[in-house]
Amino acid sequence: MLKNKIILILGTGQIGEACAIEILKDEPKVIVLHTLTKQEAIRAIENVKKSVSRTKSKLIPSWGNIFVPAKLSSVLKQELMENVNYNKDLLNYYYAPLSENIIKDSSLYKIIQKWKPDIIIDGINTATVVGYQGDPYSLPREIISKLKQNNDGKKWKRVCIKLLTSAIIPNLVRFTQVLQKAMIDFKIERYIKISTTGLGGMGINIRYTHGDLNEPGMSSGILGKVAAAGIMHQLFWGLSHTPGIDIKIVVPATLVGWQPVRYGKFRSHGKNLPLVDCPNEIKLKTGNLMKPNKCMLIKNQMEIPYVDSGENSAYSLAEMTAITALGQMGCVTREEVAQAVYEMANGSTKYDILTATDNVSLKPSFPAAFQREVVLQKLATLEKEKNVPSIATNNLGPTVSKHLFELYILLLISNNSMGQFIEHRLTELVNKAERLIRSNKELRAQILSLGFPILLEGKRIFVGECYFVPDIKSKNIISEKNIEQWAENGWVDLRRKQISYWQNQLKKVFLDVQQKEKSTTTVLNRNWQGVKNSNTGEILAYVYSLQGGERKVEY
Repeated sequence: MLKNKIILILGTGQIGEACAIEILKDEPKVIVLHTLTKQEAIRAIENVKKSVSRTKSKLIPSWGNIFVPAKLSSVLKQELMENVNYNKDLLNYYYAPLSENIIKDSSLYKIIQKWKPDIIIDGINTATVVGYQGDPYSLPREIISKLKQNNDGKKWKRVCIKLLTSAIIPNLVRFTQVLQKAMIDFKIERYIKISTTGLGGMGINIRYTHGDLNEPGMSSGILGKVAAAGIMHQLFWGLSHTPGIDIKIVVPATLVGWQPVRYGKFRSHGKNLPLVDCPNEIKLKTGNLMKPNKCMLIKNQMEIPYVDSGENSAYSLAEMTAITALGQMGCVTREEVAQAVYEMANGSTKYDILTATDNVSLKPSFPAAFQREVVLQKLATLEKEKNVPSIATNNLGPTVSKHLFELYILLLISNNSMGQFIEHRLTELVNKAERLIRSNKELRAQILSLGFPILLEGKRIFVGECYFVPDIKSKNIISEKNIEQWAENGWVDLRRKQISYWQNQLKKVFLDVQQKEKSTTTVLNRNWQGVKNSNTGEILAYVYSLQGGERKVEY
């Protein structure tokens, strides 16, 4: 029982708040909700209070970056990278030999010293925080590029400092060293880490990213996150074998939870987008540079039906459908994660990955599958009420988004019938798709506003003021090879050969559905019923599964 205990919860996102609500049932003496900023901490306290009728427990907000020296805990990340004095402090903190001063001057040590908790629950997505800033390829590539360009010393120094201060291993090693000392010094009973697989329980065949550019699937950003999770788990496994240390890790191996369904503006790549339209096509000429196109502003903010979902901010109806579909990531509720954490806080090892790495991860669940249907229905209702399609936010990566838009367009011109699409003459589909994209301003504006050029036959293209593929900052020479690469990675491709590709893929889906209808073990396969209803997200999930992008079946 946690009655009269002091509980420190690090990271108060949707899972941290759910853990606080669950633990309040035991009436602990104090729950400290610690997050990055004061505003977030106060908001978390308010959210938890709204969810419980009354409590004798004291709820206290706390804030600051736990991965840096205490004196830098309130400094914004951008300032940390740009201020010379901050650079020196960070480099010393991560790379100097371990000393008593480094440990006791760290933000993590000071926080634990201040609150002296009995139990620490760490809900920070450390793998994302450390792994995404520690992308093992992008920064070295930038350094190699600057070496070739012989850039001036100041730029070179800035890049080197950024590389050193964002390296995964020194960051996590230092965190582990400080945690060990603090747990022993302040007699912490138990530390529970809510971690991640880095891939939502899927394998390296994963098609979804965090909107990483140019590299679908196992992009360098996701590799950094996976690497960070693996390094952290191994460090904590070693720490758990240390006398006087009780440390556990729970790993949801699926998409976790969601927040309210809304209609309105959403964040894509950390910012809101204007709704723009570029109705005039341009002709791609090989040998020329790929450049943005001037657009016409429709609205200051693009608005669609969406659902909040953790670190990715927002998912559209089609995105949420695809990523949570049977055979893809699936989903688990935040309340189920909180229940697992609660049991571990009370001594259970049932979900501890350090006790049984593979057998304890939280798998997609029936309660979450039921709730998923409710969420998807709400999104579909909003989509119909507002008459605004909810297709993509680019928060699952440009390739997934482009696939969703292509499928949506092709099904739309086929009366939302997969059978009609498969049987349609190719030439007719090409013409219909082009007519639709010219006449449907709302759909065209959504695509262009999200940064996706639209490619037509004859190297004709609709392109907006920004795009993610190719990298807009680089000099991109238009060539036959580059056009094909850009179209594959992140352009909505409505050319004849791409439509033919989708016809072939959906024929395979159609045949597979027919086989499953005759099978007595359909329930062990996937939800093909959604495919028969021509649900864009469900169909894409099915295609990915047939292409080898399905999660491993675990019985």
